[in-house]
Amino acid sequence: TRATATSGGGRSFRASPDPLPQAQAQTRLASRALRTAPFYAPSLANATVAAAIIAVYTPRMAVRPVPSLSEEIASGIARVRRRLIAEADRRLSERGETVLAFQVLSALQRRGRAAQNELAEHIGQHPTGVSRLLEELEQAGLVRRARDRSDRRKILVEPTARGRAFLEHGRPLVDAAIEEVLAPLARAERRTLRDLLWRMLDRSDS
Repeated sequence: TRATATSGGGRSFRASPDPLPQAQAQTRLASRALRTAPFYAPSLANATVAAAIIAVYTPRMAVRPVPSLSEEIASGIARVRRRLIAEADRRLSERGETVLAFQVLSALQRRGRAAQNELAEHIGQHPTGVSRLLEELEQAGLVRRARDRSDRRKILVEPTARGRAFLEHGRPLVDAAIEEVLAPLARAERRTLRDLLWRMLDRSDS
């Protein structure tokens, strides 16, 4: 769109002509001029026409914005988390187990008896999915569920002895997955990473 001055001092706007017909017309004129020139060179004519066609039909490459430092850090943390889960799940699946079941039992071991919805929030899973998983774990004898006596709306979950044994059997596989992901870091770098993560978590929990 192009702006032009009016007699009243204002501006009127006129739509710019479509570049496609203009480029096509220029292509035809260039081709005709080259073919009628005394020293006509077919290869030059073909190259000119091809260049005009490419200029018309090739879309402009979208310029991807450079991510900020914060975006790079957030992306890196998310990718490391996905890789940790994938590595652990691959090892556990060889024994017919899942990383989600391990996460639930591990959280229960650290926190003790917990409300079902709080457990789902702690491991970052949807309550409905966690409820179905806990039902399966209860049928397998790995957890025990009961209504909270002080609040019947709450369902409390705790691991059984069998669940704790399940957790201990799977821990070496998960430790191996963590070691696989941390392999590029030296011991001192791992300590630095741990300290930085704890500092971030302490700030968010305060």
